[in-house]
Amino acid sequence: MDSCIQGTICFEWIKGVPAAFVTFIIGCIAARITYNQFRVAQAKLKLDLFDKRYDVFHKTWVIMSGVVDRGTRDAQYGLGTPFNNFLPQAKFLFGKDINDYLELVSEKWARLHGIEGMDRPSEYAQEKSELLMFFHDEASRTKDVFGPYLNFEEWK
Repeated sequence: MDSCIQGTICFEWIKGVPAAFVTFIIGCIAARITYNQFRVAQAKLKLDLFDKRYDVFHKTWVIMSGVVDRGTRDAQYGLGTPFNNFLPQAKFLFGKDINDYLELVSEKWARLHGIEGMDRPSEYAQEKSELLMFFHDEASRTKDVFGPYLNFEEWK
């Protein structure tokens, strides 16, 4: 059997092993860097999504708390409800449950706004009281409604 001496195929193969080993190590390092960049990009996406979702949550909570404190006539929102400003955004950022929730509170806000603008609101005192209690209760539970979408441990 021939030994691996200069000029043989065996010698040429052995001569290429260090280069192959270095190439393999560099490939492993590059793969690890790429994987880490992928994980950072995923975390950045989650953080960006969290920021956008938190903005909708915070606006919702501020509006509902404001209704309890000051009613619906304190601020001018133009046409419609204050929720109309971010309902389209919420449709893309959350599931159907949050969209339905925001549409419900928007309807309740519009009804309360109408009652507060009436000449004889005393005729609707019971309904107004119920709507104010609704906003009080919902302002307290807003973080529970939005919680699954803002929880990093169980990301939706």
